[in-house]
Amino acid sequence: MQNPKLKPILDELREALAAHYGERLSKLVLFGSQARGDAEEDSDIDVLVVLKGEVDQAQERRATLESTAEICLKHSVVIQRVVVSDARYETGDDSLMYNVHLDGVEV
Repeated sequence: MQNPKLKPILDELREALAAHYGERLSKLVLFGSQARGDAEEDSDIDVLVVLKGEVDQAQERRATLESTAEICLKHSVVIQRVVVSDARYETGDDSLMYNVHLDGVEV
């Protein structure tokens, strides 16, 4: 993560998600071009949200849509969230988890 503008955005996102999920929030991992340091100025911010317990991707994204949208508008960025269970994060062998483990940065 080389872009200094990311830290306050990710800190704010982490605070919003922690307020919503509490102890259920296990990890927040930046991945993709922003994590690799090859992002363009208008690149989105890819974030993996790792939760304890079962996860319904659509339900979890809806539940935090408003707070995430506020952060996006405030900072003029696009945040793409992928929500997974801690079990999938630890044992997932799909291409997404491969890339997250390869170049992801926990925030």
